Formats: sequence, C-alpha cells, structure tokens
Amino acid sequence: MRARALGAALLAPFVLVSPGRAQTPPPPGAVVPVIGPPIRKIATASAISTELLGGINTVVELRDGRVLVNDGVRRRLLAMDTTLTKVDIILDSLAEVANTYGTRSGTLIPYRGDSLLFVDPVSYAMVVLDPTAQIVRVRSVWRVQDTYLFSAPTGYYGWPGADAKGRIVYRVPAMPAPPKVAPPAGVPYFPPEPDSAFIVGIDLDTRKLDTLGAVRIPKSLNTIKQSVEGYFTFTTTLNPLPTTDEWAVMSNGDVAFVRGRDYRVEYLHGDGTMTSTQRLPFEWQRLSDDDKQKLVDSVKNVNQRQYTVSYIGAMIRWANMYKRPYPPSLKIPDGYVPTPGLMKAWRLPPGLTLPPTYIYGCPPGVEPTMTPPAAGAAAAPIPMPMPMPTPMPGSPGALSGTPSCIPQPIVVGGGNVPPPPTLREVSVLPASELPDYRPPLPGAATRADADGNLWIRTIPPKPIPGGTVYDIINAQGELADRLQLPPGYALVGFGKGKVVYLSTRDAKGFHLARVRLK
Repeated sequence: MRARALGAALLAPFVLVSPGRAQTPPPPGAVVPVIGPPIRKIATASAISTELLGGINTVVELRDGRVLVNDGVRRRLLAMDTTLTKVDIILDSLAEVANTYGTRSGTLIPYRGDSLLFVDPVSYAMVVLDPTAQIVRVRSVWRVQDTYLFSAPTGYYGWPGADAKGRIVYRVPAMPAPPKVAPPAGVPYFPPEPDSAFIVGIDLDTRKLDTLGAVRIPKSLNTIKQSVEGYFTFTTTLNPLPTTDEWAVMSNGDVAFVRGRDYRVEYLHGDGTMTSTQRLPFEWQRLSDDDKQKLVDSVKNVNQRQYTVSYIGAMIRWANMYKRPYPPSLKIPDGYVPTPGLMKAWRLPPGLTLPPTYIYGCPPGVEPTMTPPAAGAAAAPIPMPMPMPTPMPGSPGALSGTPSCIPQPIVVGGGNVPPPPTLREVSVLPASELPDYRPPLPGAATRADADGNLWIRTIPPKPIPGGTVYDIINAQGELADRLQLPPGYALVGFGKGKVVYLSTRDAKGFHLARVRLK
C-alpha cells in the first residue's frame, strides 16, 4: 500500500507494520504481551482529509465507497469521497436551510438495507437517509424518554445499530425498585443506582420493545446527607476496579455481549439462539490484599488532593464575593497554588501567597491578550513518525502563548448569601470488596467492524508504549489479531474490505484518516 504525501504541515501518513517486517525496535523496558497474537502497529494511511472538522463523532461508509462524517461540534453531516478530498454537505448547521443539522450534536445509526438514521436529540426528529445519503423522510424518534441513551456522542452507552430483524438495538438502564419502607412525609427518596442494564431492540413500525440481554455496568454508591439548613450533599463511593460488560451489533445483525467477568463473547443470533466463545486469551493479573489496599489508598490520596484544590478555590471566591471571613479551620497545604483566575484585589487566606507568575482574573471591561513565548524558550520538537495531538489549554505542550488575565464569569448580585463551600468527602470501596483480578474491560470499549469482526479495547495489566491496542475477534469467536493505533488517534468507524477510519487533531482541527489493513 502506497501512502499519500500531504505535507508536513498537515499530517504524516502511516502504514500497517507487520511483526515479521523490519521495524524500529521497542524502547528499553517496553512490555510485549506474551499471551495471544503479537501486536501489529498501524503507521500509514491511504488517505487523509483536508476539510477542517470541529470533531468526529462517528463515520459510516456508504455503498458506493463514500463515507459519511458526523461532525457534532460544527453540526454538519458530510459525505467524503474515497480520497477524503471531495466533500458534500448533507446536513448543515445553518438554520435557514431545509437540510438543517440541529442545535446539538446528533447521532448517525446504520439501518436496514444500507439506509441510515440521523437522530436530532433536540427536536426528537429522525432523518432517514437512503444508501446514497439522500434525505428520504423525517420521522419522530421511537421513545422520547430514551433519546439521551442512543444519542450520546462518545458511545458512553454503546453504539446503536440494527439487528437481523431490523430492530434498533441500544442500551437502557435497569429501573431501581421502590423502597421496602416508604420514607417519612416530606423526606425525598433517592433510589440507588442500578448495577445492570438491558440491551433492547425496538421495531420502528410497531414501536414494540424487546429485551435482548442484560449487561453489567459500573455501580455508583451514593450517600445523601441533609444539613440543618435543608441543603443536600451527595457523596459517591468510588470503585477503582469496576467489572463491566460490553456489547455491539455485528455487521450480520447478531448482537455480541462481551463478558468482563471471564472475558468471553456471547452472540445472540437472528433466530434467537445464543452461542458463546471460549474464554479469550488475556494476561490476568491477580491482586493480593496488599495490592488492593495500595490501590484504595492511592485513589483516596489523588481525589483528596483534587477535592482540596477545588474547596480552597471555592472558599476564596465565596469569602470575597460575599464579603465573609474565612473559617478558622481552613488550612492551606504545603505547595498549594490555586488555579488561575483569582482577582488581584481579593483577600487571601492566612498562609497563602501567589507566585509572581500567577495569572489573575481580568478586571471588568478588560479583555485578555496573548503574550508569545520568548525566543528560544520552547524546546526543540522531538521527531515523531506521527503528529502529536494538540493538547488542551493549560497542559504541557499546549498552544504557545500566555494570557494576560483570565476572563471572569458573569455574576448576578442580590439574593441570599449561599452557604460556605464544604470539603467533599472521599469515599472509596473497601479493599475487601475489590475483585481478585484486574477487570479486562473499560467503558465504551467494544465496536463491530463491517467484516464480521469485533474490536475490543482491553485494560492492559502493564503499560504498553504507543497508542490504544484493540483485540480483534473474528467471526469464529477467536482472538485473531491485535492492532495498535498511532499515538493521538482514535477509532471512529469502519468500511468493508478491512477499512478502518481514524481521527486525529492538529492545531487547525480534526482530520479523518482512511486505512486499509492487510
């Protein structure tokens, strides 16, 4: 496969490197899995888009080889040719056009006969597209109360699709049971979070909803307390090692359930039968009681530091905005520096001094300006085979320049003074309740390609240098391959014939890359 050269200013193309070929040896100390197939690296694309995109929620390849790109940030649905250079606008963000996208990020769902559904979560409308991406009709969504479940842009609840019977498949949470003893009059009842969810299929014509299976989801343990003033506080018990299941709709309409307890795949076929694979190869890591306790302590310390930073910053704002004294119990930890944006004239708590380089909040009517870094201040870039993604502002390697001040939020005066901020409690699941082995699956970790394979992103027992690694489960339920994405790239879709679509970001925006695997 020959890679396209699009210039160093955009993106460096990449190729699929097989383990049998000559390649750069891994750095010292790199961990190479010994269970299952060796990892193959994706390193060169056959095409890279030049259209500036605000984001890529998902892509779907059409019957004629073009690809539909759902840009939820700029609210556009685009059709790109096989070279990803010719772009047609299917749905636009402009409100005055007939093919308007909507005011929020929508969802693209493959449907029966290579048609597609585009769901607008604001208007509860569903645009039906034919296999050539032409608008055929507009329908209402099937269940308004479930719209948020099948319109999450990040796949938090999974990726909806159509099964062998043409039903739209998606995930719904289990409903908590009512309390065994009713609370006293005037006391609100907060139901516990469920630890399971159901995968359902709905017929768009009859609106009949069928339960196809159940999956385990991370459970949140919440503690609710009420102060004497009548305010409620919620404390969430963190689970460092949640055991979760994943699911996906296969290209032939089967529904796959990936079980996190023993790492195997169950398939619900179109005739209603269920089959299961053997346990898939995975490097299980057993946790001793000491390992569990160290993990719990680490999670507590990290969250305690984060909560303390938020609490002190909120207390400084509360004391100055409402002209209240600091509580005597407020202690400033060593090395604490508040986040940028405090006003220069504000009173600081005893024991806190700001560094000379601190960036204050902008006074009323003042707009921030950017100061470029001094010549030679930035380190020379490290040669990379792939472009580094643009970091978020304020993180190491972010876009150069320092703002003169931080814009302040608009505050409406008047009314009662709110109660002072409180330091959130850190609650972590006891070590005795953690599993004996590290779970293999994170959330939103499974997708089905167009060739009958299942892509599963697992949690490696030890860090693996480079990008995300996927286990490829073939149609026979076997772990057939392991593929690693380049650093800074994300999986966004598939095409037939071993075609994979990836997204990446540079200083100008997001770009789509098309890769044909071997």
